[in-house]
Amino acid sequence: MEIVCSQCRKPFVQAAPRRGILDRLLSRVSTYPYQCRVCRHRFYVMQWGIRPADACADHSQSVPRPVQLHAKLTDKQGERDGTITALSASGCTIETGEMGAPLREGAVLGVRLNALDDELPIAVEAAIVRSTLGSCAELEFLRLAPKEEEHLNEFILSLWIEGTQVIRSGRWKTEPLRTT
Repeated sequence: MEIVCSQCRKPFVQAAPRRGILDRLLSRVSTYPYQCRVCRHRFYVMQWGIRPADACADHSQSVPRPVQLHAKLTDKQGERDGTITALSASGCTIETGEMGAPLREGAVLGVRLNALDDELPIAVEAAIVRSTLGSCAELEFLRLAPKEEEHLNEFILSLWIEGTQVIRSGRWKTEPLRTT
């Protein structure tokens, strides 16, 4: 059963953390809170025999890392190039330059980012524009195929392990450790 938002009817929803006595009481009768990732509407869904994983507070991979990655954005107007300047498992900041119409807040689009030159781009099926300022926009990733999500998480983890920025070619370099 695919859960859709009761307000905007989009399928980009996730289990919301239970808060308060009402949420705890409703969960006793298999009714759990969800939140739409597009319009942020919070609503309840009754699911007999299925308990969604509690929305945990693991933000280790949601902190944006500075990067310089080439990306292609796809929307109703077509395809445009951009440069991702910050990346996390949940979204990115992208500069689209002065070419074309600016991105519109609330627009849903596809993103293909080139993490490494010798690998296929990571494809984000759906991302929403959360905010814009000039030619910069903040995107929240709504849907990735499981394999793409795994690829993205591995790339972000490698950024954390290496502790470096990604250079323009998409390769990261390890800074030598200083010995004293």
